[in-house]
Parts: sequence; structure tokens; C-alpha cells
Amino acid sequence: MEIIEGIRETLGESLGEDIDISSISPETDLRDDLGFNSIGLLSMAVSLEEKFDFRFSNEDFVKIRTVGDVIDVISRK
Repeated sequence: MEIIEGIRETLGESLGEDIDISSISPETDLRDDLGFNSIGLLSMAVSLEEKFDFRFSNEDFVKIRTVGDVIDVISRK
């Protein structure tokens, strides 16, 4: 599975039918474009950790703003 597809799937589960997941790109801002708040970001992070079998470091987590940032973190793990 490509990383972006796994992220889209996870975001689709979190956001439901509120968004067309095919429109999610590396430039998509998690807060501004998708409406995530701090709790939503934490929930998304836990789901991604389970899906990709890794752990976000606190340092990585606080720097995440876009889907591209998430891809970068997962790619390094």
C-alpha cells in the first residue's frame, strides 16, 4: 500500500463522508483544509501508528501541519 493511500483511508475513516478522500494531497493542511483540532490530530496519529506499525515521536507530532508532513514522518520510520 502506498503511504498516501493509507493516509487517505485513515482520514476517510476519521472524517466520514464530509470529504472526498481523492482530493487529499501532500499539500492538504490537516487543520485548515480538513478541520482537525488537537484531539482529532491525536486520534488520527494513533490510527496511522496502528496502520503503519510505527510511533510518532513528540517532536515529529508537533511539527505536523500537512499530509506531506505525515508522509515524511512515515517514510523515515
